[in-house]
Parts: sequence; structure tokens; C-alpha cells
Amino acid sequence: MKRYLIILLSFICLVAVLKARTAFCFVLTQDLKDDLDDKAWLVKVHPNDAQSHFELAITEAYSNKIEDGLNELKKVNQLDPNFAPKAMKIYAKKVRLYPNDWKIRFRYAFSLYFNGKKKEAIAEFEKIIKQDPKNIFSYGYIATIYGEMNEVSKAIDYSKKALEIDSNVAAIHLLLGTAYYKNNQAAMGFQETFEALRLRALGY
Repeated sequence: MKRYLIILLSFICLVAVLKARTAFCFVLTQDLKDDLDDKAWLVKVHPNDAQSHFELAITEAYSNKIEDGLNELKKVNQLDPNFAPKAMKIYAKKVRLYPNDWKIRFRYAFSLYFNGKKKEAIAEFEKIIKQDPKNIFSYGYIATIYGEMNEVSKAIDYSKKALEIDSNVAAIHLLLGTAYYKNNQAAMGFQETFEALRLRALGY
């Protein structure tokens, strides 16, 4: 019996190792690191400029620094409560000038979301996915918006699509867990929330 238990445990460990080797995992590339550094420098130089804080917030949003991004967005509102409509005009113009730059489109999508234009924001995130099918955070924010619109099944669907790309992003598991709870699937909600906490403890 002991021998079979050892074999079983060995097999489980092997599966875990193979899964870890083959799974796509979000990596903060040098390009994203430079982008973050540039935006952080702008905030340091212009600490009272709402747009600089918005730029940093959105860069953090697609760099798996969700909490930092949310904190920056609070500063945007504090510095300029009327920034939302300004942002929409700024990034609508930029996205027309640079239609293939997904980072600009990401900002435009967020500006639409801040102005209550949720369906339009989803459409822009969908365009990003067409440009970059592995853009996990576009899936995540679409799921977030659908959740807010009480279209829970779509929120669950897009969360799962994100996890098919990368199963190691804690924020997506937390998002899926929230959607399950909202859908009265408490057991699944607990499972995803627990996984989010586990991954967060590991630095994901």
C-alpha cells in the first residue's frame, strides 16, 4: 500500500512539473518594465498632473499591477474630478492617429469605461484581442465590465478565456471567483478565491 502511495504522489508531482513547464505565464517584459519606468518618472516630475497619473495607472493595469493601478486612478480623480471626459477626447484622437498601437487603444477603452460607455469599452478591448490574442488583461477587463452589467455568464466565459492563456494570474482567479459567487455557485467561487490567494502568496 505504501509503495502505491509513493508511486501516486510521484505521478502527481510529475504532472505538476509538466504543467508548470508547458503553461504560458505572464512575464513582465523589458518593454513593459521600461514603459512602467517612463510613466513613473512622468508622475515624479509632474506629481499634480492627472494625465500622468492616468498613464501610469493604465500601464500598471496591463502589467499585472492591478492594485497599484487602482491607487493611481484614485489620485487621478482627486487631482481632477473632471478628467474622465477629457481623457476620452485625448485618447479618441490618439487611437485614430495610431490605430495599431494596442497600448493607446487600451487607454481609450479605459477612458470609455470611465465615462460610463461600457459596451463601447468592450468593443475596444475586443479590437485589442484581435491584434494580440494573448492579451490576458483585455479579457479580464471585458469580464469585469460584463460582471458590472450583471451579464455574469459572459463574465465567467471571458475570465475562463483569460485563464486558458495564463492560469497563474491571481487577479483573474479572483475575478472568476467573484462571478461564480454572483451566479450562486459558492463552491466554485470559494475554489477560485482560494486559488487567487495561493497565487498571490507566490507573487502572482
